[in-house]
Amino acid sequence: MPQNNRKPHIVCRRCKTRFSGIYCPYCGAENGVVRTARGRGGLLGGLLRFLLSLIALAIILAIAFTVLDYVASAAGDGRSAARAILDSARYAIPKSVLDAYAAIKAQFLDLWIAAVSEFFRVVFS
Repeated sequence: MPQNNRKPHIVCRRCKTRFSGIYCPYCGAENGVVRTARGRGGLLGGLLRFLLSLIALAIILAIAFTVLDYVASAAGDGRSAARAILDSARYAIPKSVLDAYAAIKAQFLDLWIAAVSEFFRVVFS
């Protein structure tokens, strides 16, 4: 009995093209199924997503810099990897930003780190 060696053709519901395969070669619809176009927010939505991702990246970098600063200070020697990364980052960051970081560190971060370390010292002793 002869077998049918021909591929089955699908008619795309979006552009009415006859094709075989998974995606329509003209409009890209999967299996010829029409999917509703969802709005992506336009220009303002894209700009807002971009700015929010920049803010999130800046926060992540600030946290990483702070952690590296305290790890390098805790190591005590000048040859640790954290100290090398921190020193190279200090050359890339403007001096005014580093001065603001030093002021914030002196006012808030040192007290907060001391309180957290004292808490864990009490809990685990």
